[in-house]
Amino acid sequence: MESMQVKIGKKELKTMKEVSEILHSSSSEVLRMAMEEGVKSLRMKIALEKYVNEEFSLCRAAEFAEVSIQQMARYLTDRGIAYFRQSIEESKRDVKEAEGWLKNAHTC
Repeated sequence: MESMQVKIGKKELKTMKEVSEILHSSSSEVLRMAMEEGVKSLRMKIALEKYVNEEFSLCRAAEFAEVSIQQMARYLTDRGIAYFRQSIEESKRDVKEAEGWLKNAHTC
C-alpha cells in the first residue's frame, strides 16, 4: 500500500477522530473508507452527468460507476432521469408490433 500526504481541516480532522472512536478503527482506516465511499459517489455522479449529456450509454455509465445496469437505472430513476431512451417513431413501431401480437394471440 502506498502512502499519500493529505492536508485536512480542523473540522474534518475532528469528524474523522469521532468516527474512528465510534468504529474502533484507526484514523488511517477511516480515511481509506471515506475516500472509497467518496470515490464511489463521485463515479456515480460523473456517470450520471455523462449519461445525461449522451456521452455514455446506460451500460457504459454502469461500467464506469462499477455498478450493475439495474443499479445505475435505479440511481437515474431516483433522480428523475429516464434511463429508457426511445424515439417516438420507435415507440409507434413497438405499439404496432404489440398490436399484431395481440391480434395473433386472439386467433389461437
